[in-house]
Amino acid sequence: MQAPITVLIPTYNEEKLVAQAISCAGFADEVLVIDSYSTDRTVEIAEAMGCKVLQRSFDNFSNQKNYAISRAKHDWILVLDADEYLTYTLRKEITAAVMEPEHEAYKMPFKNYFINRFIDYGSNALKIKTRFFNRKHCHYKGLVHEQLICEGTTGVFSGKILHYTYKDLKHFYEKKNQYSDLQSQQLFQKGKNTSYLQILFKPAYRFLNEYILRLGFLDGIPGLTSTAMNGYGVLSRYVKLLILQKKIRDPQLMDYNNFTRSLMAKARADGFARAKTQKIYKVQFIVTPMVTFWKDFVFGGNISKGKEGYIHSYLKGFQTFNTLLYHWLHKRNME
Repeated sequence: MQAPITVLIPTYNEEKLVAQAISCAGFADEVLVIDSYSTDRTVEIAEAMGCKVLQRSFDNFSNQKNYAISRAKHDWILVLDADEYLTYTLRKEITAAVMEPEHEAYKMPFKNYFINRFIDYGSNALKIKTRFFNRKHCHYKGLVHEQLICEGTTGVFSGKILHYTYKDLKHFYEKKNQYSDLQSQQLFQKGKNTSYLQILFKPAYRFLNEYILRLGFLDGIPGLTSTAMNGYGVLSRYVKLLILQKKIRDPQLMDYNNFTRSLMAKARADGFARAKTQKIYKVQFIVTPMVTFWKDFVFGGNISKGKEGYIHSYLKGFQTFNTLLYHWLHKRNME
C-alpha cells in the first residue's frame, strides 16, 4: 500500500535526472511534477512514469511550490528536486511519520555530490532542510533559498537525501546567475544598498570562510570550485543590485549575465585547447587567478576605475580559474 503522501518535484529541463527522482518516490501515492515549460523530454518522461504534471511559468521558487502544493492530492507533502534521491532509511522514516505524525514538519540531512565526490566540508557539507510537512500548517516564503514557514513543531529524520548538484560547469554557473538575479531583486525590493567596500570584501570573505575556516580545502578541486563559485555568486548579487539601482555605467557590466557567459565560453575554449598531457597542479588554481587579477587591476589600470574596474578584474581572475578548471575536467573526460 502506498503512503498518503504527495511528492512534489519542481523541474525545468531535467530529462537526465528526473527519472531517478521519480523512481525513488514510488512509495508515495502521488508524484506531482511542477514544470516550468521544459524544452527537453522532462514532461514526456514524467508522464510516461505515471506522474501528474502541472506547468507554470517560473517567477520565483516560493510561488512555484505554493501553486503546486495547493493542487496536491494529499496534505502531507514531500518536496524533492529532480537532482535528489531519497535513501531507503529516509523513505521508511517518512512512511512511519505520516502514519503516526508527531510534528507538523520534518527536517532531513542532505549529502551533496559535486563534480566527482561527496562534499564533507565548506558550506556544501551536510545540511539539514525541512522538506516533509503538512500543508495545513506550512507554506513557502521568499524569492530564492525560499523559507518554509511552519505553525507547529518540527521533527528530524536521520535518513539522508543525496543531492547530485553538479551536471556540468556551465549548468552550475547558470544556477549561480539565476540565484543572484533573484537575490538582487529581493535586496532591491527591500531598499538595500551596497558599497565598494562590500564588493571588495564580501566575496573574498565568503571564499575564505568556506575554504579555510570551514575546511573546504580538504575536498580537493571540487571543494575549491564550490567556494570559488559561491564567491562569484556573492559578487554577482551585489553587481546586479547596483545595476537595478542604475549605479553601473559600464556597457559590459550592464549586460552582466551575457558578459559573464562570454567569459565562461572563452574559458572553456581555452581550457579544452590545452593538451590533456599538460600537467596542472592544485596550487595553480589559487596562484594563477590571483596573479591575473592583480596584473589586470594594478597594471591594467582598473584600479583607477573604482568599483567597475574592480569588478572587471575580479571577473578576469574568475575566467582564469575556469580556464584551469575546464582543462582539469577535460583531462579526466568529465566535460
